[in-house]
Amino acid sequence: METDIMNEGQISQTLLDQMVSSDRGQMIKAAIPYLPPKGQQIFSVYEKAVEFLNTVSVFGKAGSGADMCAMSMPAQDPVDVINDIRSFCYGPSRDKLNQIVNMMAMVQMLRLMNQPADERKEDSNE
Repeated sequence: METDIMNEGQISQTLLDQMVSSDRGQMIKAAIPYLPPKGQQIFSVYEKAVEFLNTVSVFGKAGSGADMCAMSMPAQDPVDVINDIRSFCYGPSRDKLNQIVNMMAMVQMLRLMNQPADERKEDSNE
């Protein structure tokens, strides 16, 4: 699995991963492939259990509804949302999202082509 570097020294993570994981957890997950098979199993289950408990804790706090709304992303264009999600995907999932983005771009183009000429002028002046 590839990791993207967002800023110097910062690993790309989803918002949920940022909320429920830690630097120590990321270090453990990075070390897992170098451990013997039994160690891989133990540390994988351990780290996933810690993340699960952290997730339950984040969403189980009293009043967390307001906290979660504050962390929610503002409403955006669906293509922007898909592109953001796509940056965390790989393999067939990423290919499917690429197809969706391409299809949405084609629909947008067809919509623009079918607009009357006077509406296109107004859209381009905005």
